Amino acid sequence: MPYAPVNDTEIFYETFGALQPGQTPVLLIHGSTQTGRSCWYNVVSRLEREHFIILPDCRGHGKSGNPRLSYSFQEHAADMAALVRVLGFERAHIVGHSNGGNIALVILMEHPSVVQTCVIQAGNAWVSPDLVENEPSVFDPEVIARERPFWLREMQELHAGLGADYWRDLVRLTVEEIIREPNYTAEDLARVTRPAMIVQGAQDAVNAPMKHAEFMARHIPASELWVPENVGHNVHEDVLNEWLAHVTDFWARRGNAVSDTLYRYKLEHYPDERDGIFDVRLTADGTLTGTVLNEAMHAEARNLAGNVRADEIRILLTAETPWALVNRPVEDLRRGASLLTERVSQVRMGEAVRILEHQEDWTRVYLPHDGYTGWVHTRALYPCPEAHVRAYQADCTAIVSAMLAEACDEHGVPTQKLPFATQVKIIEIRAETAWLELPDGRRWQVRLTDLTLPEDRPDPTSEGIERTLHLMRRFAGVPYLWGGRTPYGFDCSGFAGTFYAFLGITIPRDADQQFMKGQPVEDPLQPGDLVFFGEFSQEDDIPGPDARGYVRKARITHVGISLGGEDFIHANGTDWGVSFNSFDPASKRYGKWLAENYRGARRFR
Repeated sequence: MPYAPVNDTEIFYETFGALQPGQTPVLLIHGSTQTGRSCWYNVVSRLEREHFIILPDCRGHGKSGNPRLSYSFQEHAADMAALVRVLGFERAHIVGHSNGGNIALVILMEHPSVVQTCVIQAGNAWVSPDLVENEPSVFDPEVIARERPFWLREMQELHAGLGADYWRDLVRLTVEEIIREPNYTAEDLARVTRPAMIVQGAQDAVNAPMKHAEFMARHIPASELWVPENVGHNVHEDVLNEWLAHVTDFWARRGNAVSDTLYRYKLEHYPDERDGIFDVRLTADGTLTGTVLNEAMHAEARNLAGNVRADEIRILLTAETPWALVNRPVEDLRRGASLLTERVSQVRMGEAVRILEHQEDWTRVYLPHDGYTGWVHTRALYPCPEAHVRAYQADCTAIVSAMLAEACDEHGVPTQKLPFATQVKIIEIRAETAWLELPDGRRWQVRLTDLTLPEDRPDPTSEGIERTLHLMRRFAGVPYLWGGRTPYGFDCSGFAGTFYAFLGITIPRDADQQFMKGQPVEDPLQPGDLVFFGEFSQEDDIPGPDARGYVRKARITHVGISLGGEDFIHANGTDWGVSFNSFDPASKRYGKWLAENYRGARRFR
């Protein structure tokens, strides 16, 4: 049997799998009163195919000795760090469950030099009052002997070599440590420099009530948090396949210094894919792989990575990436190549896209005007050279001012409806009819009164804003539609963006982006100002705004358009449509949630 001399005892361990060149071993640390095999064997049987696993019994557990009859997270962490070194490794991927999660945290804090990455599952950084109150009765030997015979037999079998009644000492030592340690503060956690992922089942009766995982993830820099729903304490057992997918992906993305540097760079410069796709990593064989949006991002990744064996980064946008124009009045932008996936936004006729890839009847596109990527029906697009895109859009000088302009074909047969704020190319006006040219060259005719001609288009002046707000008021009662940008249905930011589009101004697609990019304004609100709303998370203290007026901890989730003074119009899920509300408590339109969660106003000019 393999034993390693560690500190003042011998630690029993097993290894599984074959160590591949350039690969880092995985150290799995078991929970309280368990052993390496009893806690992790199902995981090991899956991981050993591609990873080298070190599976120890902690001091005083299973086949490992405990000469001083001691138990502390500090001591266990020192043992595990020493084991990594005794076995000839510089670092390991540290994974700990429950009390093993606490040991993993202590290794991360006190022995970071042996940590390649760290997964802390069902652990806690501090001793919350509920642990002091509840855990002693759980680990009471008399209660266990009387009420939990299965657990008793398991402990006797797992630790038989340490004595028939050793389990009593073990549970006593365990609970004494649980209600005493660890006691890391937010400031302590902020010193962590190694990659960390925190895992906690949403229904974990021990750790979820006090949000221990959220506390650690909030304060450990660049850490990741996974809290699966409807899962209890033993995430790796309850949802094994999901657990394996999350953890191995974490190792792949951040399992070496270069990959972690690239990940942290992404967090700092491209935290949101709406601002640019930057997903790059270095594989174990030294190949740089992943996806970036453009060639500038590719250069950034190469500069950060330094010399690499091979570069297989996929660049989505290059000079050769094809262009197309939207050739339907409106088309949904889907998260995946299926009608069953989420509608993330919409595109209107004449808007430009870059074609990224095809999949059967679907095309993945990038939208230059707002940075979104998604899937549209291939038949909704008219592929054409960039020069045609530029020329066509330059000729689209009129705009639809009707809610829906009925379009007829060349024979006068009704064929489609063009939504408000669609920019169109007029090629001829005959009496009261305007003839339009579509991106693919077809001709439609619409009533001239349904359009606003270029000489009459409003500017973002007080007068122009009032004219446009008059048109927007017509949409009261239009249904709420997630991702909607037309009178067939709006979401809140789509409604705000459509308002500004009619004024000739392109603003970011989503409410949080609009809040960040707009110019902060103070009361009194002017017509056309955008008003923003969002709730603070329960675990965050409410902070003050930064220099730009951005409230850091409030998640902006909603936007409306001020009508001046206390009233505003917005597309919202409460009324499930476009409606009016007011900040004035005396008004019949007053919305209590809206007033309480108002986060400020922004202006685009």
